[in-house]
Amino acid sequence: MIRFLLVFILLYSLFDTAMAAFLPKAFEATFIEEKVSVIGSKKTIKHIDVKYQFPSHIYLKVVEEDALYICNSTKVWFYTPPFIEGEPGLVKVGSSSKYCYSKVFDSLKKGLKDNKLYSVKKLKNNTFELTFMDNAKKQLGLDKLKLFFKDNKTEFQNVRSIELYYTGEAHPVALKRKKIEVSKGFKKSLFEFNPPQNTETQLMK
Repeated sequence: MIRFLLVFILLYSLFDTAMAAFLPKAFEATFIEEKVSVIGSKKTIKHIDVKYQFPSHIYLKVVEEDALYICNSTKVWFYTPPFIEGEPGLVKVGSSSKYCYSKVFDSLKKGLKDNKLYSVKKLKNNTFELTFMDNAKKQLGLDKLKLFFKDNKTEFQNVRSIELYYTGEAHPVALKRKKIEVSKGFKKSLFEFNPPQNTETQLMK
């Protein structure tokens, strides 16, 4: 889940300047994550819901796991519900200045062109390949990613799917866009989290 969040925020940042005329400052999106299992060739599918509001406000949910990552300007929560009913869940809490990953990526405003973090190559069929430099690879755990657009309009709303090539993994993770909708903004309470009863709390380190 955290890996998806890193990449999602990076993608938002990629388009922040290049597409400033149309990119919404608040939106919600759903992606279908498809991943081939390390053992065998079984494919796992998850639905990921995201709500984003500039700056640094994120609500991300993995639907099948009911896991949450929530970040606002001061605090971060990463909640994992209990695997077995009756057992405690777990929430990890940290400072936004250190653990809200959008703080890192909000400043990336290079768009689809070469920069000190990644090089960009345009492929066939409205596809772009981003290859990360060594420092960015260590930070993200990604070697490269591919962006597939519906047509020749390289706009955020026009993304069809994304392939993520994680370091050391044989198969890419596919993120297939289900919906992206513009929003006027969200209630402040969406970006706050009150743990349910029987939840253990850990401080992020």
